[in-house]
Amino acid sequence: MVEQILVRTLADVEAIERQPLAHLNLPQSTYHAIRGAAETYPDRVAFKNLRTGTADEEAEDLLYRDLLSQLHQTANLLHGLGVGADDAVTLLLPIIPQTSICLWAAAATGIANPVNSFLETEHLVSIMRSGRAKVVIGCHPSIEPTSWPRVQAIREQLPDVIAIQVGGNGDDLDAGVIHYESAIAAQTGDRLLHDRQLQQTDVCAYLHTGGTTGQPKLARHSHLGQLLQCAGLDFLLGPQNPSISLLGVPMFHVGGVIASSLYGLSRGGTIVTLHPNGLRNPVVVRDFMANAERFGATSLAGVPASWSALLTLPSDHLDLSKVRHGIVAASTLPLEVAHGVVKKFGFPLVEGWGMTETHCFATMNPLHGENRVGSVGLRFPYMQIRVAQLDDVGGLLRDCEVDEIGVLLVKGPQVIAGYVDDVHNKAAWVDGDWLNTGDLARQDADGYFWHTGRAKDLIIRGGHNIDPLLIEEVLYQFPGIELAAAVGQPDRRVGEMPVAFVQMRAGEAFDEDAIKSFVRARIQERAANPIAIHALAEMPLTQVGKIFKPALRLEAARLILQRELSAIAQGQGEIAVTVETHPVHGTLAQVTLTGGDEELAARIKEAVGGYPLHSEVAKT
Repeated sequence: MVEQILVRTLADVEAIERQPLAHLNLPQSTYHAIRGAAETYPDRVAFKNLRTGTADEEAEDLLYRDLLSQLHQTANLLHGLGVGADDAVTLLLPIIPQTSICLWAAAATGIANPVNSFLETEHLVSIMRSGRAKVVIGCHPSIEPTSWPRVQAIREQLPDVIAIQVGGNGDDLDAGVIHYESAIAAQTGDRLLHDRQLQQTDVCAYLHTGGTTGQPKLARHSHLGQLLQCAGLDFLLGPQNPSISLLGVPMFHVGGVIASSLYGLSRGGTIVTLHPNGLRNPVVVRDFMANAERFGATSLAGVPASWSALLTLPSDHLDLSKVRHGIVAASTLPLEVAHGVVKKFGFPLVEGWGMTETHCFATMNPLHGENRVGSVGLRFPYMQIRVAQLDDVGGLLRDCEVDEIGVLLVKGPQVIAGYVDDVHNKAAWVDGDWLNTGDLARQDADGYFWHTGRAKDLIIRGGHNIDPLLIEEVLYQFPGIELAAAVGQPDRRVGEMPVAFVQMRAGEAFDEDAIKSFVRARIQERAANPIAIHALAEMPLTQVGKIFKPALRLEAARLILQRELSAIAQGQGEIAVTVETHPVHGTLAQVTLTGGDEELAARIKEAVGGYPLHSEVAKT
């Protein structure tokens, strides 16, 4: 490692890159990284596990020596079941220590495939078929209720897949199901039994990305890409030894897999698992900071919605002096939340940007440099990023000037080599080997990137990816709808909520409640159900007749701000809202308050400041 260099400015990134990648002396694989930490710190606590997330619950400790033994046992079990280098192991597991153990054991034997158990069965089956999964691992309903019913449904369609259940006593298992704890107890725990020589370039994981319809989009992760992510976090945040972190993000998400699990385990850190459902559980949110104090957390992570919720809770009685920083990603961070965390908790909230395809973060604000609130920071060392203008078919036109908004293109050893299904690779690359991220940003003169939106249509609700096509296909089935489009509406809690716009055929009446009921009955994925449906006399179209979604996203933002701010004004003043594209911020909401006093103006400013978009408030 180039331990003497911390990234404070872009010049530090460039200084690190003057050394060849081999100079980092990265481990041979993710398995070797975790094994090295376990052999160095055998008596340290790897996991502190809570089942309820309350601040008075006694944690169950797992030492590194036992972690390594169980990792060996799990990998040897998978090897004995015939899992090889090209075989996937699908994990439908919640936030428990066994998830990390199974994940890294699968990566040491074959290919780990952590997936969201809340997805519909058909989509899970499609993911497993695409990844050629040989094994599926779920948990007993006493740990988390959605996992095992999904496994049972999957087995009906994929009867040849080997099923393993974590937890329970093994007495109530279906025929052919392997009880995890009993099975690994019979395995050797002091070494790996397979003779495969793991290589940094080997594929070690398939991570699901994109929406929840169509051909599954599985990103192929390598050991090298994941290990480089950990090295990058050291450069941007500074190594922590020891580190103590609270794990509240799901383990099927790239942030949970790498930034929250591999990063800590490969450096001998202690990970506190708070509840199988993490920060989705209200008790976990309520006691999150109290647990941070009692466990001496050094690093905290969450999506903007989580940090927004934490700001509403009392904390003056807590000593959070050991927390070095908070980390946030997944969706745009409202500026009021960023400033609120520093003011309330006393530590900086470091924002970054990345994606599954970049093995997690690609940019981050440097903890030891300038934290430019509102930006997503500097690029990671060895990560190449350019902001470019593309033509209508995704071809490169030119690179953007400083502070000019364009599409983010990335390449480098942290970027995936491609997707499992080649259908997704055909349109993914620009100008040779540059990956088109679909995100919009600008880069300032000092190298900081400012995320300004998305060129692609994906709706991100609290880190949950929603394909608008899922909503639109159902809307077009409703009698009388001529045109339909779903977009993300800004939301202060989860970043975005799905809403829909429809254009009715001539002579057809619009009935929002009827349409919402129709959609709700046909979309079982609750997160994808639009919270509002708006009728338009004429849908905005491009010159070639396609629905122009950027205009709809602006209108969705205007409508929610107009409604909420008018409710706050309650007749004391008149609210006028415009939301337009902006050359610097991407999107800018301008709010004009006519009448009312200064107290009302302050309340309006506070309310609009909580939304994940730039805003200006004027009083006349």
